[in-house]
Amino acid sequence: MPFIYKTLFEIKLEHEFYCTNGNGDVVFNLAAQSDRLNFLSDQFNNDEQCINTDIEFKFPEELESTYENYNLKILPTYSGCKVAVRVNQQILPDNSLVFQPLSAIPADLNIYILLFKKNNLINSYTNSVLVNTIPFIYFFSNENIAGVKSFPFLTSSISAFDGTKIYSQGELASFGANDIREYYKTDAGDQWQSVSGAGFANENDRILVSPKFYYSFNIADNITNAEFTLKDKNANIIKTISVSSSNPIKKTLLDFSDKTDLISLPETFAFSNVIYTLDVNAGSSYLKTHQLIFNNNLYNSQNWGVINIKPEVTNSSFNLFANDGFLIKRKNNPGVWDEAPVFEITVKSRFTFWRYINDKGKELDLIAALTDYLFKENKVLISKRPRAISKYYFLLEKEGSTTTKYLPNPVSYDIKQDDKQRLCFDVAVPESELFPIIP
Repeated sequence: MPFIYKTLFEIKLEHEFYCTNGNGDVVFNLAAQSDRLNFLSDQFNNDEQCINTDIEFKFPEELESTYENYNLKILPTYSGCKVAVRVNQQILPDNSLVFQPLSAIPADLNIYILLFKKNNLINSYTNSVLVNTIPFIYFFSNENIAGVKSFPFLTSSISAFDGTKIYSQGELASFGANDIREYYKTDAGDQWQSVSGAGFANENDRILVSPKFYYSFNIADNITNAEFTLKDKNANIIKTISVSSSNPIKKTLLDFSDKTDLISLPETFAFSNVIYTLDVNAGSSYLKTHQLIFNNNLYNSQNWGVINIKPEVTNSSFNLFANDGFLIKRKNNPGVWDEAPVFEITVKSRFTFWRYINDKGKELDLIAALTDYLFKENKVLISKRPRAISKYYFLLEKEGSTTTKYLPNPVSYDIKQDDKQRLCFDVAVPESELFPIIP
């Protein structure tokens, strides 16, 4: 009897860097999942690179034998992966063809997929907070972690705009239903640019950490004393760590490894029981609370993130099996296939100003044709607002208009922060009619 494997579920990681085509269209602009999948299919047919160039999707080594016992296989696909399971097929009385796993899969089984970095490029071109107080990695799940998720996105909801918060360039905030914006700052003050799409990976997804890690302070905060209090869901104190120094503290080691048996992810769990809070009190001007999930095996600096899939979750749209207990993938009586669920993770590219610098260090002049796109500051020219980067060259938009103009794009993703705290990519340009120098 031949082995039969069928897709249990599929993951698509849609990164703006790769999912922007030559005319500037971005996959996020498509509201329907079918249209986004067709976008990826077109890219595949055109032999375009995808996120698999930089990320490998794989099971954790220590769980491979467990998943093998359930006859689970992970297979790379364009811009993601799929997990297949060995099945028995069955014809129902209505003549539909359905599939049942050869080995029963528990409803509370945790299927983990590591997003393993083949290189460090994804950190360069991904939109995220540049400096984190805690070295989190992403943790995505089909179960609700902190707030209700919306199918097919495995990401957590983006936090509502907070007028008291200091935002980083490119950080996302929600301004209401279907109104996501990203932050930047100019000489005129705080600015927010609207973003098309949904389900973006954000800071609420960066919650996985090792039980032993360094906590970082901004040296400008002048912190010399701090108290760290780890609490469970009922606000019971698990451990308190106090630090002090005669000099400002840049970073300090927090070691909760003596509590690993208590705080690390068990084999099965409910998220409400494994999300911990870390209260940081470093004086009245520095009071912060962080949410954390601990695991030493899943957390690794080589992992960009971790995906957690459970067969049965709160929102049944994310379940891996139909109500009749068979796989969602099946063929009905007329011969039409229902496909396995496809879960998505959408990721924004790094959002930076473009700074044009003469390749010989001379002072650039700003010609009239570029005054709607760039402004001059000292010897260099800077884009009037940040732009997301992609593997394709972008056209710069005219300020307050959809009119575009081609200008050289960054080719190096060595991010710089200038004296006004702007994040920039530098573009070295030779003297030309477009970029004349001042004699």
